Amino acid sequence: MPLFGHDREKVSLRVVPRAPGDLTPLDPPIAEALRKAGLDPEKFTAAPTDPAAATADVLAGVGTPGTHVTHTFRFAQLADALRAIEQLVDPSTSAHISKTAEGWLVAFDAPADAAADEATAHARFATVASALGGEDRGAARKTVNVNVKRIVK
Repeated sequence: MPLFGHDREKVSLRVVPRAPGDLTPLDPPIAEALRKAGLDPEKFTAAPTDPAAATADVLAGVGTPGTHVTHTFRFAQLADALRAIEQLVDPSTSAHISKTAEGWLVAFDAPADAAADEATAHARFATVASALGGEDRGAARKTVNVNVKRIVK
């Protein structure tokens, strides 16, 4: 329905946990969808989606733009893999962990440092990982370019 001669802007919503004391009722279609998903609608509320935050969430799995070096190690025990992550992840380094038939594969993604060669950078990761029983699987250089294309319906 036009409002002051313009169509109302469509608002994207997301379902978030309800804050204590929040009694805002959910729209019936949203509540029904939550019930069908096996969730209690009383525990959730709808909030507008911030387009910038939504884009950031999607891109978080891709990584930050730029040149990076990925340092990969295999650990036999999950506890050792998690200890390595705890010791090596910092504000500029991220880690990805996956289960393989041989154990746990951990890839540390760090920005490439133009002032240091890759072998020196990899040695820092290898020292910590090998002390925890990690098997060195090598390093790889990658460049991430992010292009965002928004489709507005």
